[in-house]
Amino acid sequence: MSPPDIKDEGKSPKKPGRSLRAGFRQRLRNLRLGQGPAHRDRTAADLRASEARFRGVLAASPDAVIMISAAGVIEFASDRVTDIFGYAPDELVGSSIEVLIPERFRGEHSNQIKAYFRKPTSRMMGGGLLLSGRRKDTTEFPAEISISPIIVADRHAAIAAVRDVSSRRTLEALQQGAAEALRESEERLRYFIKYSPAAIAMLDNELRYIVYSDRWLVDYGLIGRDLRGLSHYEVFPEIPERWRAIHRRALAGETLHADEDSFTRSDGRLQWLRWEVRPWFDALGNIGGVAFLTEDITDRKRIEAQLAQAQKMEAIGQLTGGIAHDFNNLLTVVLGNAEVLKDEIKNDDLRKLVEPIIAAAERGASLTQLMLAYARRQALEPSTFELNEVVTHMNALLRRTIGENVEVELRLAKPLWSVTADIRQTETAILNIVLNARDAMLQGGKLTIETANVDLSDDYAAHNLEVNPGQYVMMALSDTGSGIAPEMRDRIFEPFFTTKPVGKGTGLGLSMVYGFVKQTGGHIQVYSEVGHGTCIKIYLPRAEAGSTTAVPSSQAPEPAATGAESILVVEDDPHVRMFAVQQLRRLGYRVTEAGDGPSALLEVSRSGAPDLLFTDVVMPGGMTGRELAERIGQSVPGIRVLFTSGYTENSIVHHGRLDAGVHLLQKPYRSDKLAQKVREVLDL
Repeated sequence: MSPPDIKDEGKSPKKPGRSLRAGFRQRLRNLRLGQGPAHRDRTAADLRASEARFRGVLAASPDAVIMISAAGVIEFASDRVTDIFGYAPDELVGSSIEVLIPERFRGEHSNQIKAYFRKPTSRMMGGGLLLSGRRKDTTEFPAEISISPIIVADRHAAIAAVRDVSSRRTLEALQQGAAEALRESEERLRYFIKYSPAAIAMLDNELRYIVYSDRWLVDYGLIGRDLRGLSHYEVFPEIPERWRAIHRRALAGETLHADEDSFTRSDGRLQWLRWEVRPWFDALGNIGGVAFLTEDITDRKRIEAQLAQAQKMEAIGQLTGGIAHDFNNLLTVVLGNAEVLKDEIKNDDLRKLVEPIIAAAERGASLTQLMLAYARRQALEPSTFELNEVVTHMNALLRRTIGENVEVELRLAKPLWSVTADIRQTETAILNIVLNARDAMLQGGKLTIETANVDLSDDYAAHNLEVNPGQYVMMALSDTGSGIAPEMRDRIFEPFFTTKPVGKGTGLGLSMVYGFVKQTGGHIQVYSEVGHGTCIKIYLPRAEAGSTTAVPSSQAPEPAATGAESILVVEDDPHVRMFAVQQLRRLGYRVTEAGDGPSALLEVSRSGAPDLLFTDVVMPGGMTGRELAERIGQSVPGIRVLFTSGYTENSIVHHGRLDAGVHLLQKPYRSDKLAQKVREVLDL
């Protein structure tokens, strides 16, 4: 097919394609006129060469080239139309351009052609029109068209290059789908990281933040900050060289981790971490940066430390209680027999030798009571009272104790809930803390005692072992003394631990406070700073609704100190047993004895049931005093029982309180206490 002529002869042939070919031939004939044969041959050869080049260009083009008239008639079509539209070029020449337009667009397309020829302009491929084409088989395809206006023989026409972009559109759709899927994947990843319960951060290879979790902001005190684009070292300028080396190793491709590691925050707080630092890779397999995965285990470490401290205190308590038990047995023998000697000796000089023995034994008994208090093995005498009344009652004593150079200020909340505790032990605990405050303020200072009603939350209890959430009465004793060094703070409640000079303290005062508070079901906290002072807070449980203040009766008659009833003494320590038997016989009682539970049962079966069973609580032989009393009580219902112990345990005491109906004589005891308690139980 020949290319079109650029000049119209003014004829209107029936077929525009044939008119073009005829015009081309006529032009060749005109060129021959007036010229020599050689010139005409050369001109014809040039035209054939030009036509060959033109055809070559069209053949090499991926586009179908179509020329249309202003009336929308196809005047020329390149061979490429066959591949794109399915028509042969001759089939299209002379036809309306509408045959290549989908039917639904034809009406609109006709108007567009008219509008175009009123103001023809060039529109290039790529930035041109994107339309739909219609093939001979009526199928449609996406087409990209560029169009340029031309003038042929003084007539306006246009040449359009049409390209089938089906493959490209399919590829673009795939690329768009892949890009959308990638965006969705990235969004899901960002969402996962943002709301992950772990602290996660992804940084580029310059350690600038890309994405991070909310937990990262929470754990490192960065809430409200936008870290994107910031350098890790801008966010943490104080980060040590050790961590920088870890980052460099990760950027070199190494994965590093630690199950426990410490990190000092900018506010000076020590933070414990479980962490992992690993490189992340881009699509090409290159290291794109590093990812941080950390878990704040500070709370876990604190709980572990509290548990270890509690276990240590419990172990010390068991040891201390055991020692106190043995010492109470020894002191019972020493103190009891020393009193007997004092009563029997008539020589005043000899009596003076016994008095220091009694004083030393009493001092030893006081120390063992403090040890038992720490071990939570003392028998408390709880009553319901208001803490403000106790503090107010002790105010004068405390002022005398602490000295004139220390100011005492009371800040007592009103109204204040009542508590149920051992009032004597409460007073002793206050006095012990005040004495420690006095020793910390040798140059003078200020002691503040305040009370308040508080609610300890579930969250507070979760962070402090052995604390039950609920309502408490808080008493805080604060001094402005020398304070306690951090390394000493966890040891101040240990028995015999003291920072005072030799001879200035036993190291049992605060131990007694700790044991008493814990045995009462309370909580104790210490806050201290060297050079500024110490605050000890005691939390005692609020008394249950309906509790009434226990008022000891002043009308109770004094029980007789002697009697003639039968008593079975059961005591594994032979010296303590001998002392008790001797004293009870001196008082007129009929006494039998046994060294353990099985022996006591044998004695009962042989001699009959006694009027009173006086038994130790903790004994060898596989039977406790409580179990012995229950066995005898099965055959002799209502038998009176008096327990004795230097180390109360759960068989008769729960939460520091004697079980209902249980009577106890605490070791070491004197002869008069023994006589009074035995008579009291027999007269019930």
